[in-house]
Amino acid sequence: MANEYPVEIDGTTGEVEPIPHQKGQRYRCKLDTLQDVRREMAKVYREARSEMIDPATASKLVWCLQAVGKVIEGSDLEKRVEALEAKQ
Repeated sequence: MANEYPVEIDGTTGEVEPIPHQKGQRYRCKLDTLQDVRREMAKVYREARSEMIDPATASKLVWCLQAVGKVIEGSDLEKRVEALEAKQ
């Protein structure tokens, strides 16, 4: 059985109590290049396959990562066009 949250065992009763995720703790990962985005998508996929995260949550995260990838791609194209225009 996979727990969604870490657990704490009560020293007196021996009962397992879930420790909810601490709001305000920011997840950090590098997303500066398409390679970084690809790596993070693969991580999300592996976590979903391992049942560490809910597939619906994984789907939402991958959708967001795709949007980040499109922005990076557009930014790279914009830089290339500017460089070509500067040469002319």
